[in-house]
Amino acid sequence: MTNLGPAGPTTWTCTRCEVTVSFAPEVERPRLPTTWAQDNGDLYCLGCRREMAGEAGIASAGEDTTKERLLQMRSQARIEFEIRRDPGRQDNQIAKSCGTSTVSVRKARARLGLEPHAPA
Repeated sequence: MTNLGPAGPTTWTCTRCEVTVSFAPEVERPRLPTTWAQDNGDLYCLGCRREMAGEAGIASAGEDTTKERLLQMRSQARIEFEIRRDPGRQDNQIAKSCGTSTVSVRKARARLGLEPHAPA
């Protein structure tokens, strides 16, 4: 959902969690934050996009998949989402945003065939 001002949208609301981002009226031509995405007319914040990636990562899991394996699959999917979203981002930053280890991020980069990024 968006609220329109004279120059275009001034607020956006995530379809999934209903968090709203807005800009002060004096901000000229505010734009949808770069961490948000629009999909089929719906808007999603970064937190929801991460969760949706995790859910997609376990969608193919069988009924006999253990809870531990489901957590691992969800985590891997969120990490891979973050790497694809910003491949140049440092591994330690991705790990922090996903609540995981830098080693897990490096393993995900290897699965994706991407070079690891060391802290500057």
